[in-house]
Amino acid sequence: MANIIFGLVALALGLWGLSVWWWSVVEMLRGIVPLLLIMLGFVALGAGITRVREEGNTGSAGLAEELGRDAVSRDE
Repeated sequence: MANIIFGLVALALGLWGLSVWWWSVVEMLRGIVPLLLIMLGFVALGAGITRVREEGNTGSAGLAEELGRDAVSRDE
């Protein structure tokens, strides 16, 4: 029961703070979103490079085989 009461109080204070300091929240998001996009870009780039390296070890036949399997599974 105490957890429910604490949760409701925290939710009410959070909503109150969000409404009072709305422009501060928006300003913070304007700074965080580009940083998150940059970090996400690095992660995606690293994953892509790793995948290309792994496929490079199997040779071009392995890549062609994988692409062929993808085409067959889409047709089904």
